[in-house]
Amino acid sequence: MSSMNDAQTQGPRAQGRFQWRDNGLGFSPITIALHWIVAALVLAIIAIEIVQWISPGAELAKVLNLLGTILFPISIYRFWARVTSWHPLPVGTPNPVEVIVSRSVATALALAMVLLPVAAWLAKSAAGQLVELPGGWFIPSPMQPDAQAAQVFDVLFRIGATPFVLGLALHIFGACKNHFVLKNDALKRMLGKRVEL
Repeated sequence: MSSMNDAQTQGPRAQGRFQWRDNGLGFSPITIALHWIVAALVLAIIAIEIVQWISPGAELAKVLNLLGTILFPISIYRFWARVTSWHPLPVGTPNPVEVIVSRSVATALALAMVLLPVAAWLAKSAAGQLVELPGGWFIPSPMQPDAQAAQVFDVLFRIGATPFVLGLALHIFGACKNHFVLKNDALKRMLGKRVEL
């Protein structure tokens, strides 16, 4: 009897506690916040890359380096959290194949955001280029210039970047499909709304 009373009194307090990790019922506020921070960083990086391709500029390159530097530690945490937490159950009754594909794409994107900054850093270091940040700061080079290694790392970066962009497009397509076609609350859940499964 006392254990039931304890459970009843602890229930509301347990529900009111901050959710640090994802679980089967929903994403944590940390996951939601970092998801949108990473989305903004990635879109900014892609936009700057396009501008740099059209009209290269040293100052924009520094901003690009800074955004990649900020993205890297966040991505390490996100990938760790992704593989060590329970992923929330899907909203509604989705096709099991779509669930597997969407979760695989999301995990691959999280891993790519760890590996791509490293590949870019190594490619620049091997090419003898300093990774300069705004304000005159530099990220130290982990290796001596090596033209052959620079070519290998550059190829690896491009090999990884292409499927990353395709996976990102697929991720955005899935979000739009859930919101506009299936009209479920998957996107609202990523905006912090508590939804019924």
